[in-house]
Amino acid sequence: MILEFLLTLFAVLISTSLLMVSIECLVTIIKSQSQSIASGLVDTTHNYRILIPAHNEGSIIGNTLSQMIAQLPNQNPADIVVVADNCTDNTADIARSLDVVVLERTNIEQRGKGFALDFGIQYLRANNPPKVLVIMDADCETDKASFVQLINSVIKLNLPAQMTYLMRIKQDASIKQKIAGFAWLLKNKVRLIAVNILGLPVTLTGTGMAFPWQVFDHVQIGHGNIVEDMQLGIDCAVNRFPPVLCPEAIVYSDFPEQASAELSQRTRWEHGHLQTIFKQVPALIKQSYQQKNWRLLALALDIGVPPLSLLVATALSSLALLGVFSLVTGNATAFFILLASFSFFTAMLSLVWWIHGQAYLSAKEVLSIPLYVVSKLSIYTSFILKRQKEWVRTNRDA
Repeated sequence: MILEFLLTLFAVLISTSLLMVSIECLVTIIKSQSQSIASGLVDTTHNYRILIPAHNEGSIIGNTLSQMIAQLPNQNPADIVVVADNCTDNTADIARSLDVVVLERTNIEQRGKGFALDFGIQYLRANNPPKVLVIMDADCETDKASFVQLINSVIKLNLPAQMTYLMRIKQDASIKQKIAGFAWLLKNKVRLIAVNILGLPVTLTGTGMAFPWQVFDHVQIGHGNIVEDMQLGIDCAVNRFPPVLCPEAIVYSDFPEQASAELSQRTRWEHGHLQTIFKQVPALIKQSYQQKNWRLLALALDIGVPPLSLLVATALSSLALLGVFSLVTGNATAFFILLASFSFFTAMLSLVWWIHGQAYLSAKEVLSIPLYVVSKLSIYTSFILKRQKEWVRTNRDA
């Protein structure tokens, strides 16, 4: 009896994540948000700055900055602040040659994006802080319209705002990268659009995010969290600055070309995500109760969804185990709970692929998803055996 109860509880727990993703997909399919929150010209009286942390990005920082300067509403290089963080290359020299503000930071004991961002924020705090701070990565691209929508959204709502962050997929990309690109689309576009439509706090995705300056009077960003963006979004929501999405503002990046670099990047993201689930979901549930804020509970459920490959692998293996248990005992309650939620999940993902994902994956390539899931199991076993706890730069060299 106790075992049956525990297995049913286990099935409900997995089903919660499956249903969370499924409902988000359904909301986006039924009621996709096409209108922009705030368009038009940026009022130059609402000053802004772009903050870019960069660690040994000499191979790409010149192209990134040249493109970004051309797309700024005022096309003023001095609106960009680059933090050359623990650099041993020519990142600072290249950035300085383009007339942007360059800060150099050296502290090998405190390595990571969060520390670099905090260094830039402290500089701006002492030197005429802007009304809006935009954070961009050193390897991404966007356009003027996206900058305008992002900045105007922050000014209008006085809340943090996030661009839709997508990965470009080359025609000759590997099947693994194509599937990863589709999973990225699901996480950063499809699910976030639904969360935004429902009026819930969206998760921050690391680049193309902007904040009203007063946010930094309430949140601490100078830490070594390896998924500092996710943590920053949680901290904003807890401090009553729930982030919103600018669905039509797009920022693009590319997966690393080297397989080892891509694995390193993916390991950092997914280990950080899992650490956040174990540490922050209980804290968010507690904060939701203390603040009487059900939106924090919804955020906890959303963040509590594990990485897609792990969710699928867990659901399928659990279905197999529960199927055997139901045959042996004759009690199939837990099995059918999980089967129903997984079937709904599969149907919603299929619809999302049909509507949004065919540019990433052909019907034939979709059949390779189970192999992709298996290929990522080593990341999750290493989370148990050798968890990544410190920030590691992604090698972007070809």
